[in-house]
Amino acid sequence: MDTHLRFSVLNRDLPAAKDRTAKDPIIAREIQYYEENFKNVETVDDLLNDYRLYNFMMKTMGLEDMAYAKGMVRKVLVEGTSDEKALANTLSDGRFKELAEVFPFNKDGTIEGTFDWSIKNEALDRRIVRYTNVPGEKVEDIDRLADYYQQKMPRDVIFTVQLLADPALYRVITTAYDVPDEIIRGPKDERVEWFEENFDIDELKKPAELKDAVEKYKDKVEAQRVENTKNIVEKYIQSNFEEDEGEKNEGVRLALNFQRTAADISDAYEILGSPALYQVVRTVLGMPESMVGTDIDNQAAAINEKFDIEKFQDPREVDKFVKKFVVLYDALTGAGAVPTVQLFAGNSNARISEGILTAVNALKFGG
Repeated sequence: MDTHLRFSVLNRDLPAAKDRTAKDPIIAREIQYYEENFKNVETVDDLLNDYRLYNFMMKTMGLEDMAYAKGMVRKVLVEGTSDEKALANTLSDGRFKELAEVFPFNKDGTIEGTFDWSIKNEALDRRIVRYTNVPGEKVEDIDRLADYYQQKMPRDVIFTVQLLADPALYRVITTAYDVPDEIIRGPKDERVEWFEENFDIDELKKPAELKDAVEKYKDKVEAQRVENTKNIVEKYIQSNFEEDEGEKNEGVRLALNFQRTAADISDAYEILGSPALYQVVRTVLGMPESMVGTDIDNQAAAINEKFDIEKFQDPREVDKFVKKFVVLYDALTGAGAVPTVQLFAGNSNARISEGILTAVNALKFGG
């Protein structure tokens, strides 16, 4: 089946097509393993040393071809993306940056979200830290933080600055009450002002409010965990779905990937950082093979000259772009006798003529 026809058939009911992939016994087993075991990952090495979890992660991010490079993957994960000099930000392959964002770890190798109870965290109340650590038992962060909050708030917190200065209290209250990210990470003066406008310290210290805050905190943490797991599993299914289609027709895989990710493209450099996206764009815009590997700024300029990236925010423009790709892909790979191409070629035995290719390539975007 040619690219255009197969792509059209799949798009008639994509959810059903992906559901068939999810029900594949091998894929279903790997999903179950991830759901049952990833929650036990505490450090980056826990993840890298578990063969099945590691390969699940790499497959999810479309990086299975780089699974051998564990040292580089480890560096990408622990450095994250906040520092512009971090490895993920310097690599031309955008998949690594996405990997670091989807599977976030701290610079010390602990998984992001794990609270720092170490003696180095001097802002904590060491008395309560000791009390909340049951010797010989593993106390989950969520329970320990909740216990710390309930003890520390009524005992010692009088002013807003005290609440903001204690990282354990800050973690609980910002999560429980959905404090906006721009406030959480904002300048100290702005945070103090916002908290004083939105919270009453005396009210927060009342027993009923303490209990309510802790319950909200636990519910939000669990909801976030469930949502993160759901999103990663969906990415894993999508990756397998696209790979399965790619084994039959690489053009279909490229088209599905582009259709899914085009709306997230913000500039030409993101396209150049993804071999799959670049192949689609280069095909549609008629960029010559000789441009591949040349100066990246020149390639970006060539893309911007031929197409307005902002149009990818319009689903109709993405649809037109992908439809053009699937037709051109068959034409340029020599699929001259397949059904869709025959419609453009004029008869069942003819190959695509230069005039037809020119006409297809002249399709206009944006109305």
